[in-house]
Amino acid sequence: MIPYAAMEAFILSLAAVSLAELGDRTQLLALLLAVRFRKPWAVLAGLAVASVGIHGLSAGVGMSIGQFVDQQVLGWIVGALFVGMGIWVLVPEEAHADDRPRETGRGAFVTAMITFFLMEIGDKTQLTSMAMAAHFETVIPVMMGATFAMLLVNAPVIWLGHKFADRIPMRTVRVLAALVFIAIGLWILWETGFNNA
Repeated sequence: MIPYAAMEAFILSLAAVSLAELGDRTQLLALLLAVRFRKPWAVLAGLAVASVGIHGLSAGVGMSIGQFVDQQVLGWIVGALFVGMGIWVLVPEEAHADDRPRETGRGAFVTAMITFFLMEIGDKTQLTSMAMAAHFETVIPVMMGATFAMLLVNAPVIWLGHKFADRIPMRTVRVLAALVFIAIGLWILWETGFNNA
């Protein structure tokens, strides 16, 4: 039998993170990755692993993460990584290099896992998980609720992107993805510099 407190933590985390995720930049990333790789299961699996990692970390450290990680350093690193990913996306791929990840799904899974994890650092869904864990003083139900919420909100976007992938030119997707990554990276760098000026 599941204890009432654990069930309450799970349900409220599921609801809170679902609401926080609606219209979030993670949904745009989910759509771009689904169109780019055309491997919805691999992208969804990458999202799931990243969600378990980031929300487990968030719930684990609760509201005290600021004591262990210098937020300015974290902001500079995450911002630079996003700019780097944006530039990397623009690099032309060899004709057959793109086919191998699509066949196995490994490229889609790894890319989705890393980018979703980085995208969630400092995001409102991570802060929501931290607040829920601090309130309920539990990790596993909060992590599970937050992860299910991420999957619930983003899975339809991933399947929609996969379904219409053939109608969207890949060059446009690559340029759009690069612009999104670079814009997010520059915004994080600017916000980090502005908040610590």
